[in-house]
Amino acid sequence: MYCRDCPRYDAEARKCRDGKVNPQKYELAVDVANVLGVRAICTYNDFRERLVLSRRRQTEAEPSPEASE
Repeated sequence: MYCRDCPRYDAEARKCRDGKVNPQKYELAVDVANVLGVRAICTYNDFRERLVLSRRRQTEAEPSPEASE
């Protein structure tokens, strides 16, 4: 979704009312998620759910520190 089509976009201020970012490419979305976290990406972004699912799978695959004791 383009920002200007989003209900959370403030046209006068030309920015998101929630302070979110909307990367247009998946590679950029990954970089943003690594630096700022997935929560910084707009909920309407096309890549956000894919990032959330990949991170969920990644954390499920890692053994917990308590399990090694």
